[in-house]
Amino acid sequence: MLIQYCGFQAQPYGRDYAYRVIGGASERREFTLTISNQAFADKRLPYQAAADVCYQTLQKALDLETLEQPLSSNLTLSYRDLDEYLEKHRPAKERIRRTVEGSS
Repeated sequence: MLIQYCGFQAQPYGRDYAYRVIGGASERREFTLTISNQAFADKRLPYQAAADVCYQTLQKALDLETLEQPLSSNLTLSYRDLDEYLEKHRPAKERIRRTVEGSS
């Protein structure tokens, strides 16, 4: 399976990130993942990380997809999705600082 990033479009509600997935037997599917403007305004996610978090989220969702429950072509990332991504990709020093601050 190949996932291709096709770019993004700024919308009034957020940013739409477009991906093309090429599977076996020349199967092609298009997906749009949306991140709200509020997530960027709250500094929950830097713009530079948005395409990667969408890619990682799409890859994970495709791995969990079944014939009985096919994946929707339009997905909206939740704050939980963003937090999970940042927890895995944040530098170790910052993760430790956030953990200590959160336990006070």
